[in-house]
Amino acid sequence: MSSQTLKRILIIEDDKPLCWLLERILKDKFDVTFLQNGLDGLAWLSSNPLPDLIISDLHMPSLDGIELLENIQTSGILRHIPVIILSGSEDPEKRRKCLTLGASSYLIKPFEPQLLIGEIENTFKRLEKPLAINR
Repeated sequence: MSSQTLKRILIIEDDKPLCWLLERILKDKFDVTFLQNGLDGLAWLSSNPLPDLIISDLHMPSLDGIELLENIQTSGILRHIPVIILSGSEDPEKRRKCLTLGASSYLIKPFEPQLLIGEIENTFKRLEKPLAINR
């Protein structure tokens, strides 16, 4: 492992098989924390070191992905954290709402693991070079 600190990712997802898969594909590259719903996610965010990225399901009990995004956007400390939304819904209105609320990506389940890894890496690249111009 490199001396570079692993980027921290908070995953908020209530589908246990998907959590298992996400852990398998992400654990070697990132420091990953899993929570079951948006309410637990907000509580965790208020009492732990902030993650570098949040990956959240759209449909969850107690606080869904849209409500989570709304809470993140209205928080001074959380609003800079990029959020990737995972959804079983191809509803263009939900997708538009999530992106309008600041989600950096909206992926439809099921997705290729490499697609998610690519989105994560692209999100981190955009953060490191927000004004970079593609040549």
